[in-house]
Amino acid sequence: MPFTVEIKTLHKKEVDDMSTPRIVVITGASGGLGLALTRLHLEKGDCVIATSRKDINEKLVSLQNAYPNHLHHYPLDVSSNEDIRQFAAWVHIRFERCDFLYNNAGMAVFEPLIEMRVEALEETLRTNISGVLYTTRAFLPMMLQQKQGHIITVASLAGQVATAKAAVYAASKAAVIRFSEGLRHELQGTGIAVTCAMPGPIDTPFLDKADKTGSYRSKVSRYLLTPEQTAKAIYRAAEAKRPEVAMPFRLYALSRIYFLLPAWLKHLVSPLLNRK
Repeated sequence: MPFTVEIKTLHKKEVDDMSTPRIVVITGASGGLGLALTRLHLEKGDCVIATSRKDINEKLVSLQNAYPNHLHHYPLDVSSNEDIRQFAAWVHIRFERCDFLYNNAGMAVFEPLIEMRVEALEETLRTNISGVLYTTRAFLPMMLQQKQGHIITVASLAGQVATAKAAVYAASKAAVIRFSEGLRHELQGTGIAVTCAMPGPIDTPFLDKADKTGSYRSKVSRYLLTPEQTAKAIYRAAEAKRPEVAMPFRLYALSRIYFLLPAWLKHLVSPLLNRK
C-alpha cells in the first residue's frame, strides 16, 4: 500500500530546523480522547502524528491551521499489521524517532455475546488487542535504538470489572492491561517507560456508537468524564512515568473493592453490574 498523508508533512531538514520538539504518535485521534490528547501535546510544543481510520476531519484540519508544521495526519487501520509496519517505517524515515506512542484507537459494541455479530466480535478483538500489539511491536525497534521512549496504552476500567453486554469489550481491555504489565517487565532497564491508562466512561460519540439504545449513557451519566480532563490525567501520568493511571477515582476504588470481595458477596452485588 503506498503511503498517503492528508496533512502537509515536513522534510527532514525542516524537522531539524525546529527546536527539537518531541515526536508523539497518537492512534485513533480523529475525535474524543485522541483528539484531546493531540491538542494537549500540541499546546506543549510537541510534534504530533495523528492517525485515524477515516480521512482527515475538520477538527484535525482546524488544529493543523492553529499549529502549522506540528500536526501530521496518517490514515491507518490498526487492525492491519502490514499497514502499521509501513506507518512505523514512514515515521522513522521522516522523523527518525518516536518519543511517545499512544495506543488509543479502540471500538466497542455493547450487546450480549449471543446477540453480537461474529464480524463485530472479531473487529473488536482485532482493533483493541491486535492493534495494540501490532503498533507497539512496530515502534519498539525505533525506541530501543534511541534508548528511550514511552508507550501509553488506553485500556479501560471495564478491564478491571466486566458488566453485562460488555463481556467482549471488557475481555479486550483486560488483555491490554495485562499486556502492558508484562511489557513493562520486558523493557525494564531499556529506558522505555510503559503506562496503562484505565479511564471510566468518557462523554464522547464512542458511547453512542457502542450502545445505540442510549441506556448505557443514561446509567453512567453521573460518572462521565470529559475527554479533556481524561487527557490531562493521562498526560500527567505519562510525564511522571507512572505505570498506571485510573479515573474517576470513585469508580476505580469500587473496582478494587469488588476485586477483593469473596465469591458469595460478588454474587449478591451482581445485579448492579447487569443493568447496562
